[in-house]
Amino acid sequence: MSDTITDHSPRRIKIGIDVGGTFTHAVAVDVGTMDLVGKAVVPTTHSAREGVAAGVVESMRKLIDATDLKNEEIVLIAHSTTQATNALIEGDVAKVGIIGMSTGAGAIRARREANLGRLELSPGKFLETSFHFIDSAKEYGEEKIRQTIDELGNDGCEVIVSSESFGVDDPSKENRVAEIANEMGLAGCASSALSQLYGLRVRTRTAVVNASMLPKMLETANMTEKAVRESGINAALMVMRSDGGIMNIDEMRKRPILTMLSGPAAGVAAALMYERISDGCMVEVGGTTSDICVIKNGRPIVTHGEVGGFRLYVKTLDVRTVGIAGGSVPRVKGGKLIEVGPRSAHIAGLGYEAFTPGIESVEATTVQPRKGDPDDYLALKINGESEPSITLTPTGASNILGLASEYAKGDRQSIEAAFGAVAKWLNTSPKHLAEQLLDLCARKVTRVVRAMLEEHKLKDRKITFVGGGGGAEAIVPFCAKKLHLDHRIAKNTEVISAIGVALGIIQDTVERTVMNPSEADLIALRKEAFESVQRMGADADSIQVVVEVDRQTKRVSATASGTPELRTRTLGGDLPSLVELQRVAADTAGVQLDRMKRITGDSWVQVFQGEKDKRVLLGLLKTIWMPVIVVDREGIVRLQLPDARVDYVEASGVSDALATVIDEFTTFGDAGEVIPDVYIAKPGQIVDLTGLIEPGQMQSVARVETQQLAADEMVALISMRKES
Repeated sequence: MSDTITDHSPRRIKIGIDVGGTFTHAVAVDVGTMDLVGKAVVPTTHSAREGVAAGVVESMRKLIDATDLKNEEIVLIAHSTTQATNALIEGDVAKVGIIGMSTGAGAIRARREANLGRLELSPGKFLETSFHFIDSAKEYGEEKIRQTIDELGNDGCEVIVSSESFGVDDPSKENRVAEIANEMGLAGCASSALSQLYGLRVRTRTAVVNASMLPKMLETANMTEKAVRESGINAALMVMRSDGGIMNIDEMRKRPILTMLSGPAAGVAAALMYERISDGCMVEVGGTTSDICVIKNGRPIVTHGEVGGFRLYVKTLDVRTVGIAGGSVPRVKGGKLIEVGPRSAHIAGLGYEAFTPGIESVEATTVQPRKGDPDDYLALKINGESEPSITLTPTGASNILGLASEYAKGDRQSIEAAFGAVAKWLNTSPKHLAEQLLDLCARKVTRVVRAMLEEHKLKDRKITFVGGGGGAEAIVPFCAKKLHLDHRIAKNTEVISAIGVALGIIQDTVERTVMNPSEADLIALRKEAFESVQRMGADADSIQVVVEVDRQTKRVSATASGTPELRTRTLGGDLPSLVELQRVAADTAGVQLDRMKRITGDSWVQVFQGEKDKRVLLGLLKTIWMPVIVVDREGIVRLQLPDARVDYVEASGVSDALATVIDEFTTFGDAGEVIPDVYIAKPGQIVDLTGLIEPGQMQSVARVETQQLAADEMVALISMRKES
């Protein structure tokens, strides 16, 4: 375990570009060492003719020039994009023609469900649609289709969506309509190509939102790719998705909707791939808002996205945004500090006290940042000015309390002058004022963090609490104190999102509505997801697939993720010893070192199990819990379970061992049979079976995941009763 890994091959560089509201950051990351090779920043080009694509290309070129990167060293370029989200918010979308199809008794309902009318995207901004209906049995034919598309084109539609009742079972008619639209010079989109779930209205709505962005996003994709290729770079070109993964630019041309609501996704990708969080919470702090996400067993929590209050069949990360950040402006009323935010110094047109040198005299007043805002936001006139130009911020407060050590560290003299004057105005001390200001901020953040940890059953685990973004030091250290959690600020925190883009995993989710999924259904779905990410450039040996079944909605999903290459990180020193890994496991589980034993392991992970005394029945009785901690070779916790069982078995015996575990650990409740949570630790991978709801489903997926192993190859079957 202590041998040094070296690699003398040429550098392999990934470029990540994060498009923010104000700035576009570009970074170069060495895939082997995970070192940040260089970074560059340019203003985000919202008003350019090429849109944000201009800033993407400009930042890339600036980065390459500054770091002297060679084209052949660059293996991947990935960028986030605000274009889809901005298009929806601003209503900058194309009019969509909908061709609904059905037959028989279902035609009346299909006419109603596929006809969406006018969709409100945001207050006062709409997506316009025009609707025509074709009876699949009586009217369907080339002539009728072309006539209908002509009529929709004459009505101002730039894109055509075809949507048929139960088109997911047989998409041939939907696909043919889309093909004909393309032949006639209009972009065509079949609703079943976006989602294979039943529910005609939601499926049609998802396809329409996707189609409305196609013309603009196609133009951007083509422009970006052209500029990259003209630079002589032949590396893969990827785009950030809303579920935290990345996809190649060809896939974005078909499904731009997958980039919608992807703003916080880059930070989550950084938490997973750069900060290597297995169980924990990341708070990415900007100047105006903070994005909060949780990660459990190395996977972010995902949900279905919404636009204008309408649900879509699009996977997005469960990220909660709060109106508190490094530049949030305090509010003052009746001589007291009553609130902080949601307006920021940037929005209010005020400077930060922390970054304004030479402050000597200060006069406090209040302002109304925007029409309709309260008029009690704090503003400061400095050095005899007639109008206020700065304000107090959480960034300044963190400096007063000694919590800012690097990126948020400001001009101490100016900060003390500003806080001293306002503290005197409010009849308090600068330190108390700073504590009060940050306490008001922390209440909003910690309320969300606690709720998310509770909701996702993480509150009893060892949590990694990480701050990212330029404003992280202003908010996260104080919040960590309130939560009684240790914390750290992400490395290179000011460009953490760009790093997340560079290191994002290639990912896709395939969903179906299946009443009683068979083994063949699960295997077929898994195969489809696997092949999808492989087509997008993921190395087959890096791909992992998680299959989940929802008993209530009858949805079956397979999420596949992988990287363009197997991870070949060159480590600058020795790998941790077994004793050091054991110490990591003991610390994570909260047990003494001598009560944490190694069960098994290979060159990739080690499985440890400990003993922990637990008091129950108000502390009257003592019981023993057996926590299981799986640690990878670099000391990163990959899985932690509070009380579990480990069976070390040959691959050929997994089925029998799994049957025994299911029999012994299955419980029965109001919802019927509840099978245990089970994981399989095999060479190079931890297989997650927790999303399955029936013993047969679990056996099927376990069989697929171990069939490539030699019969006598050993694996660890880790199981525990389902968390209530």
